[in-house]
Amino acid sequence: MYFNSIFPKIKYDPTGNGNAIEIQDILTRIVTRKNVATRNVLFSKHAVTDSETPESLSLEYYGTIKHYWVNLMINKYYDRYYDWPLTERNLQKYVVNKYAVPSSIHHYEISQESGDTEIKIQVEVVDYPSATPITNMEHERYLNDERKNIKVLKKVYIEPFISEFNSLLKEQLL
Repeated sequence: MYFNSIFPKIKYDPTGNGNAIEIQDILTRIVTRKNVATRNVLFSKHAVTDSETPESLSLEYYGTIKHYWVNLMINKYYDRYYDWPLTERNLQKYVVNKYAVPSSIHHYEISQESGDTEIKIQVEVVDYPSATPITNMEHERYLNDERKNIKVLKKVYIEPFISEFNSLLKEQLL
């Protein structure tokens, strides 16, 4: 994978017997500059569908799969398998594995009473007897749906972004 090839290699002795091996230093961390991450002109909004992967999105926007990591990084999706939106099928499996009873109540919600009444507020049912119960499945589906709305770096900025990323990576090694 391209993403792994850009990280530096380090010597690591997993058993402590003096036989070090060379591995990728996956703990090297570069974060997107705040002023870049908040400049909406650099990005397109994208709603991820069930069939899309980071690689397919990279191919669609940049013509290659090797830049898949850029949009994961920009959206702060550090775990490619659980931060990226799950397909409906994988979401079902995830919820069944996470909760003993997926249909049990996770929490209760009410609509905000002033301002944007579309905003839901989590409450204790004893304080608001008319609150709507939200099941574990509904809660996880909401979280997954929120992750579907991502920012995609516009193609014109991909090469400068990668160039700066590589420069920052080199600086960190010095």
